Amino acid sequence: GKKKKITQNIMTVLNKDEAAALSITKKYYENHYIDRLHIFLYPKLTTKEKIEKYISFENLGTLEKELKTGRGVLIVQPHFGPVQITLLALALSGYNPVQIGYPKDIGLSRIGRAVAFGYRLKYEAMLPPILPANKYLGKAYKHLARGGVVFTTGDGAGGGVQLGEHREFKFFNAKNMFPLGPAAWAIKTGAAFIPAFIITERYNKFRIVFENPVEGIHKDLEKDMVYITEKFISAFEDYVRRYPHCWHFWDEI
Repeated sequence: GKKKKITQNIMTVLNKDEAAALSITKKYYENHYIDRLHIFLYPKLTTKEKIEKYISFENLGTLEKELKTGRGVLIVQPHFGPVQITLLALALSGYNPVQIGYPKDIGLSRIGRAVAFGYRLKYEAMLPPILPANKYLGKAYKHLARGGVVFTTGDGAGGGVQLGEHREFKFFNAKNMFPLGPAAWAIKTGAAFIPAFIITERYNKFRIVFENPVEGIHKDLEKDMVYITEKFISAFEDYVRRYPHCWHFWDEI
């Protein structure tokens, strides 16, 4: 079943023995439920002060620095930890972010599906706008070009769904499809491309880490889209090695 596949993939990809892989799988499932259920925290997250009780930021200064120059900031997160908590935390901290999202109930586990999707839609109504990734995204593009903060996922939509242009990249010695859209947007709008990762420390304690911006070096759209995406993938691999339980797609690699 799925559990066996996940354990097997962890053993292969991270070169772990069975005991270590099983322990990571157990934490993976805990993280999966935290991800589905962390929305129950949303009603408590009503002010900046309350956020600090549950969420800590690392390297938030990077965001500040880029926004002060008038550039937009494109925050690129993989499906790693409870991804939407960053949106809520930054909204309540006054950053006015917009998210390109995909709130489809694909691939939710049975328990997750029963609880999460109805609640997710209800609680996500408390979040800033989530613009469907499969629709025209002019609003998000303009927000970014005007110096705003926009969120997107850097590892696609998951569940085999591909939105926009994807290309094959090496990810842990296997070939995987990754979207070129985030890199293209950053280059075309002049926004900073900032990878972000959420580490689940306890069921109600999360650390959001912002990496330094990834800039192109080629002055060529095609080459730089690939270069920026590769840099993102390399940071992503590093986080998966350090916090394997936080990654959602162990069953898809």
